[in-house]
Amino acid sequence: MARRSKYLQEIDPVPVAIEKHMVAMGFERSNDYCDWCWKFGFDTSLEKSKTELTEEWLFFESQAKERSKQSRLHKNPKDFLQAVCLGQFTADQIDRPKFKSTAAEIEASNEDEAARASLLDMLLKLLKHEDLIFETAADGETPLIRGLIKIHDRKALWLRSLDAWKPKSKNRDRKFGELTHHLFDQFGDVPQFMERVWLRNDRPSWRYRDWYVHLGRGHNLRTAKSPVPITKKIAHEFLSAPEHYVAEQAVRWGQMRALGASVQATDALVATRIGRSFENETFWITVIRFFADNPMLDPRQIGPIVDYLQNQRYQPIEIQEAPGQWRQEPPPQPGLTMRGRTVATLLRQVEDWHVSLGRLKDLPEGEYEMSNFSGFSMEDNNGRFWAIRQLRSAKDLQIESDELAHCVASYHWSCAKGHCTIWSLSMTANGKDYERRQTIEVDNHDTIVQCRGRANRDPKPEEWSVVNAWARSQGLRVAKYL
Repeated sequence: MARRSKYLQEIDPVPVAIEKHMVAMGFERSNDYCDWCWKFGFDTSLEKSKTELTEEWLFFESQAKERSKQSRLHKNPKDFLQAVCLGQFTADQIDRPKFKSTAAEIEASNEDEAARASLLDMLLKLLKHEDLIFETAADGETPLIRGLIKIHDRKALWLRSLDAWKPKSKNRDRKFGELTHHLFDQFGDVPQFMERVWLRNDRPSWRYRDWYVHLGRGHNLRTAKSPVPITKKIAHEFLSAPEHYVAEQAVRWGQMRALGASVQATDALVATRIGRSFENETFWITVIRFFADNPMLDPRQIGPIVDYLQNQRYQPIEIQEAPGQWRQEPPPQPGLTMRGRTVATLLRQVEDWHVSLGRLKDLPEGEYEMSNFSGFSMEDNNGRFWAIRQLRSAKDLQIESDELAHCVASYHWSCAKGHCTIWSLSMTANGKDYERRQTIEVDNHDTIVQCRGRANRDPKPEEWSVVNAWARSQGLRVAKYL
């Protein structure tokens, strides 16, 4: 690319040939013309040969033709879908955001010629419901066409013709849900929360799409391939899980409710790290039974207990041997079990662990990756200033944990591996120093899943007001149980 020369002053004389060239290209100022030259790798001076001007003009014309072609396609979605499915356009060549997103999803789908032709046929039949092809789901991020492509991938398993589908709702999310039921749900028994498995791109989600098809044919969840044992009771409770749950959380709901746990305890459990993972299930099912067997345990303690058990049984210890050199040791209690434990003993151990976190001195150096969304600041009606900032290092977590007397320091590995981000809500008034008020956990699905103050207290109304304002400004979701 050409180097950007010094900006030319508009009062400098512009050669007649260059001036005509600029006018033909639609530039009134030489600085705008020079910016264009720099952007596309042409010489930014105003002294050019005929050959250079011809090269610029040919490139400019090709751009104009490309824009014109794009404009025509944007006005005709049918032509656009045909061009993308046939490989005549790529997402990189498209400017309009929604069309660009649609093209990117189609490009990532099966490249087989017959599969693309079949996908195109499906999309053209759905053109009267254009929002399903070019809009996002309720989260504002997930393109609905991603779900359409995954539905098409299982076309051989459709129970009904696409031509026979007549949606009842005008809401695009509900329409998408109705489409999944029409094609795969023979008796209308598949729970509503399962509709979202078609929009997921993570590796475990293929299993849950298989579950949807399995349930849609009237089969019991017990006979589907599952990462955990499914009993008759679990299968029954799974179907009644709350609408806002994801499939993994619905399994945890089934496990807890089948054991007689309360709704409050179940909601608290699915908000923890085991709410979306079945890793080390042999151990964690014993923890689930412990919670169900102790109905008087405060549900607010479930999160801290899970964090403590994860730390003690699975979290390696890092020991600094020299500046920048660390040795990893096994977890404190790799053989820890729930056998013989009482609520009182376990809570005391959790409390002792919290205290020990506040005394930690040697924590790993380095910063966590910056979040893709920003912090926040505002002044409320009482003249108080609030700020939310990301905690970017193990030492940040340690200080937060020490000042608010909770266990957020244990989240170092989760933050380092990108499983979540931790944020601190602070407040100041009358020129005083900022006071830490709440610690906020946001999972890697951009959902606020925890918000705790000193000694794990719940947020006060004025604190919730700030957190919700931040969530709205950044497009974050707030877990229903908070």
